[in-house]
Amino acid sequence: MGWQPGSDGRRSGHVLLGVLWVTVVALALAGCAKGQAQGTAATSAGPAVYKVAVQKFKYSGMPASIKAGESIIALTNRESGPITHEFVLLGLPSGKSASDIAADAKKKGDKAEEDFLSFGEVGDVDTGSTHAGVFSLPPGTYALACFETGKIGGGEGPVHASIGMTYQFTVT
Repeated sequence: MGWQPGSDGRRSGHVLLGVLWVTVVALALAGCAKGQAQGTAATSAGPAVYKVAVQKFKYSGMPASIKAGESIIALTNRESGPITHEFVLLGLPSGKSASDIAADAKKKGDKAEEDFLSFGEVGDVDTGSTHAGVFSLPPGTYALACFETGKIGGGEGPVHASIGMTYQFTVT
């Protein structure tokens, strides 16, 4: 006696599961292929990505001018020893510059951060790590500034912005 549909509940269940499995795998593969094509297009039309590095208490890699709108800014800590950095993205009022942030940080320490309009931050980036944030910036003048206080290898030091760890740029 051969197998007949409905004659063996377990067997018909296994066949149904097999058919469903093949269907799910086929749809998943089709979705992946479709997603790759869409992902490639979305990447070129998505937010701009800026890769900033910090080494010797200096930011590098950020352009002097970027386009207004949504962007992703990633920070990589490339210091020679263990230390934590950040960047706080600050709006600069007319007539102010990154030098004003450094001077304010010399006077007020990390409280200087409160004197400027913050557009967000990427914080707690340890040596060898990369962290990123998404920012939506209108046209204006901005600065990246670090208000961490650690020293390479450990211990406390001056607020990093007070020793020049700032970077000014414009958004057009």
